[in-house]
Amino acid sequence: VLPNGLRLLVREDARLPLVSIYSTFRGGLLAETAKDNGVTKLMARTMLKGTKTRTASQIAGQIEDVGGSIGADAGNNSFSISADVMKPDLALGLDILADVIKNPTFPAGEVDLEKRGLLAAIKAEDEQPTAVARNAMRRSLFGSHPYSLRANGSAESVASLTPEQLKAFHDEYAVGANGVIAVFGDVKAEEVLKLVEKDFGSLPAGKLALTDPPQPVFPDKAIDTQENRPKQQAVLMFGFPGADILSNDRSALELINEASNDLGSRFFNRIREQMGLAYYVGAGNFMGLAPGCFLFYLGTDPKKVDRVTVEFQDEIGKLAKDGLTEEELARAKMKLIGSEAIRNQSNSAFAATVAIDELVGLGYDNYLKRKDQIESVTLEDTKRIAAKYLGVPGRVEVIVQPPAQAAANKPQQ
Repeated sequence: VLPNGLRLLVREDARLPLVSIYSTFRGGLLAETAKDNGVTKLMARTMLKGTKTRTASQIAGQIEDVGGSIGADAGNNSFSISADVMKPDLALGLDILADVIKNPTFPAGEVDLEKRGLLAAIKAEDEQPTAVARNAMRRSLFGSHPYSLRANGSAESVASLTPEQLKAFHDEYAVGANGVIAVFGDVKAEEVLKLVEKDFGSLPAGKLALTDPPQPVFPDKAIDTQENRPKQQAVLMFGFPGADILSNDRSALELINEASNDLGSRFFNRIREQMGLAYYVGAGNFMGLAPGCFLFYLGTDPKKVDRVTVEFQDEIGKLAKDGLTEEELARAKMKLIGSEAIRNQSNSAFAATVAIDELVGLGYDNYLKRKDQIESVTLEDTKRIAAKYLGVPGRVEVIVQPPAQAAANKPQQ
């Protein structure tokens, strides 16, 4: 931990002469409001578009000239700036990354270009039935909580954002006490520490953000909502209140999600394969610094919406009542443990995982505990957790379908 509070994680791995650098800070949707929704995404993107000593083209050119890459991203609880370089270019990679994090200038022209890109992404998202369903579900489930906001922002909020707002947001959240940097690859810890102290030691300390995040107030009764899009398919989605990232229910929920989300799942086998009612079917599990959500979704022929809704509700109800079967639990454990082991073979993916675990409070060494945590989940645990989260009355159902079919499916008075 540097004097300014920045936490440094290093993994020495000499298998390949490559280095992955991943820096992450608390922020994201949880730090936004409806008025500035999209500020994290826009800020992260434009941090790469000019500093006090480098233009956007110089940043891109210097990293690309040595065969490296640099990128930025933002999510529900954080934002990140990352770089990948060859072993001899570690010092250059850290220098550029530190410059981008400490000294962004948010040039007005670059901000306008990135805003146009975000606005185009928002418009495209509004034409994708699954994205429309997800956004509608989160609005209904989370209400006025920040998790109800859209990842890219709304067209109105993004259009109104200014370089001054981006700078103010950056100055509050891109600070030492609020961040973690992971340097994984063909490095020596002592060398990394010296370089990071030199490059990041002057980063303002600030404070850790979102230590007491707002808690969502979930609905206490079922909410049904509908969106119309002139598409050739309909999307059905059910959303349920979820857990936060530090919850003891985390591993059981992850296993329920894994078992509900593959080609061997009960939903896939019955609804898609046996009954032919869905083009695709799956589940999702989002956990953050505040409680997130658990969701089920499928795509279907608009003419089959009524029937597939009944069958989908039936399968979700069985899962909520009985939990996983022995076969489902065993398969889910094997898949989850295996996929994480494979993921951690990549230094870039491993660095991101470990840094985020440290940032959100799970601890940088959480990956060492994962196998035992997953293996310890019992059938009774899945039954209890499924009932706790999926057996509640306050769920949200969203149907996205063509306008003509919506009228045809409307109950007769």
